[in-house]
Amino acid sequence: MSSSVQDFLQHDSDRPVGITICAVDDITPRLAADALRRSCRKMRFDRAVLLSSSRPGSLAEGIEHIAIPPITSHENYSRFMLHDLHRHIDTPHVLIVQWDGFVLDGSAWDASFTAYDYIGAVWGGHAQRRVGNGGFSLRSRKLLKAVAQIAPDQPAGRGEDDLICRILAPRLESEFGILFAPEAVAHRFAYERVLPDARTFGFHGLFNLWRHLGDDELLQVIEDLPASVVTGRDFLQCMACCLGVKRFSMARAFVQRLSAYVDKNRLDAHFRLIGAKPGFAEFLSKL
Repeated sequence: MSSSVQDFLQHDSDRPVGITICAVDDITPRLAADALRRSCRKMRFDRAVLLSSSRPGSLAEGIEHIAIPPITSHENYSRFMLHDLHRHIDTPHVLIVQWDGFVLDGSAWDASFTAYDYIGAVWGGHAQRRVGNGGFSLRSRKLLKAVAQIAPDQPAGRGEDDLICRILAPRLESEFGILFAPEAVAHRFAYERVLPDARTFGFHGLFNLWRHLGDDELLQVIEDLPASVVTGRDFLQCMACCLGVKRFSMARAFVQRLSAYVDKNRLDAHFRLIGAKPGFAEFLSKL
């Protein structure tokens, strides 16, 4: 018998209590709803919530839709996460997911995760304060409310996770007693660009989707992506990974999707974003 999301929302003795899973998405809300659905099949939550200005055409049973003002840019998203998210969360913790990340292994959940106010995948590009990525992150309501008090009105182009974990972190720790997870814990929680040595609870990143989705699922994802994502570096990285593991039909599907926005005479120049040599587009066309 198939299970609905609702079947996984009622917690029991071996699953955490007091956690909402939430996605905030006004660009790809259907894909965000899919990420919620996949996560709820691996893990029990008190609530599953999609925050967007419009309800997707199909929403799995058990996922709540809450209407919010339109979010039309990364800066709008950051501002909402910093100042407004706390108004919609009534559990002690919230698991934030985006369309390109979800729970991988519910058995990798550790109750000690809730001892921290923030856990996200370790960033690879920093020497200090490397925890962490917000695209798949566990946050306490205490943190949400503290951030709303001290965050700047204008994110000034910085991602909300960068602001919280690197810019605001010293004040959050000293003034509010906020506890960020150490890297050792974050590595067990999720991964993004720093690949894990062992299984993790979840992950984030378009460039990692090829590891966790079959061809049909991945094809559905790329067909729903907007031009801003299709023409970006992460899209190309995922395509290159498919090519590297000989998923040639998927690599061709990526090229076909990209061709809707990039003239074929400019594909080689575009592929240089991932270090491809001249003639790469022609090579792909012959697969």
